[in-house]
Amino acid sequence: MPDDLHPVPASIGALPVQHPAAPRSAAEARARFFNTGNAFDVRLPPVPDRSFTVEPARALDPATPTGLIACDISGELGCGFPATTPLVLAHYARIRAGETLRADLAASGVVAYVIEGSGTTECGGERVAWNPGDLLILPGGVPHHHAAGERDAVLWIVGNEPLLAFENLHPPAPGAAPTDLVHVPAAEIARQIALIDEVGRDASMAGSALIFSSER
Repeated sequence: MPDDLHPVPASIGALPVQHPAAPRSAAEARARFFNTGNAFDVRLPPVPDRSFTVEPARALDPATPTGLIACDISGELGCGFPATTPLVLAHYARIRAGETLRADLAASGVVAYVIEGSGTTECGGERVAWNPGDLLILPGGVPHHHAAGERDAVLWIVGNEPLLAFENLHPPAPGAAPTDLVHVPAAEIARQIALIDEVGRDASMAGSALIFSSER
């Protein structure tokens, strides 16, 4: 066969993915072969710089009904499930006064921040009352019921749904999530930040940040 039908690549990095020469079964046929030159040359769509403006405007609009508003750029990320970044999905939640929003997110854990309004959240048999500036850490695998008080409430909710979706994983079983329900009032956040500012940092630290975690 003429050599020009099978040009020799200049490097193994130019080789395409290789298939088995003579597979004897479906299991053998599924094998694929890479090398040190082409295995790590993975080309994915870049994560775009994005300032979400439409979504918060909808969440803060008094005419918006109770519900979740996803910050979804899955089309630009080239993935087949909603995502804000490759690992997390962020939502705004608007809850009309006196109404309850049921959020059953396919995540291992969820963080919620209260932008405005007061209300309560129930999950896993526990109930907490929240106000503006409060933070909630919520276990995955159980529904969260967010209820607004006498006026509308807006929350910002973030979970790792894209990570589970990519790996075809299910949320943890009830009681098996990596965290329990955690409520951090705004006053406690302010106290912790003031402590960091008071103690200060040395030259080896690039900056100061408050990291939220939980007992488990």
